[in-house]
Amino acid sequence: MTIWDLLGSAVRRWGVTLAGLLLTATAVFWVISVPEVYSSHVRVVLLPPISDEPNGYADSSRSLVHLAGAVAREIRGTGDIPESVSGDVTLARAGYHDGFEVRHVNAGGQWKYQFDDPVLDVQAVGATRAEAQSQMTRALQAVESTLTRMQDAEAVPAEDRVRTRLNPPAPQLRVEDGSRVRALAATVLAGVMLTLGILGSLGPARGAGPGPGHRDGPDGPQEPSNSLTKSRARASQL
Repeated sequence: MTIWDLLGSAVRRWGVTLAGLLLTATAVFWVISVPEVYSSHVRVVLLPPISDEPNGYADSSRSLVHLAGAVAREIRGTGDIPESVSGDVTLARAGYHDGFEVRHVNAGGQWKYQFDDPVLDVQAVGATRAEAQSQMTRALQAVESTLTRMQDAEAVPAEDRVRTRLNPPAPQLRVEDGSRVRALAATVLAGVMLTLGILGSLGPARGAGPGPGHRDGPDGPQEPSNSLTKSRARASQL
């Protein structure tokens, strides 16, 4: 079936074509109406205390690494968003529009975890800029309060406590809206291809095939026979 056959079938089977156009228009409207998501991101680095007094949470670099993991697990147990399978997947890409996540930075992969640094990765998302910033504030407060509670339990003096530093110094905020142009183009193309595929699977429409009296001979298509017409003409002359 050629492209001209498909176009002819689209005209003759206008009901199928109209249904395909309506479904495509609905999908385009859905793509346009998807709301923007604001995403905020920062990393929290755990630092040893300034004093030289012993602190079980910071007596070595590995102790700080273990502390970072304990803080992430503590916060994850109280949040609404489960830990991502991959550290490269952001909350917005995972489909979340509201909330925050604190996780220990994994230097390994999905199948082999490797925690080498006392660093927490903090992400927050919201429907507006203000909501994303508010979620980030909640996340950072959760980190600080968890550190305070854990060191309070060990009666660690204030001057001997683990410190924190943000990297970068201020959380980064951006809009996670993807590419609407690419999404719209892909949606329209998929709708057109699906409609043409359905029309092609239905075969030629009525009226698109050979006319009446047409027959194929051994050497290909032949014109209708006029022998009967000629015989009648001779009879009338007699």
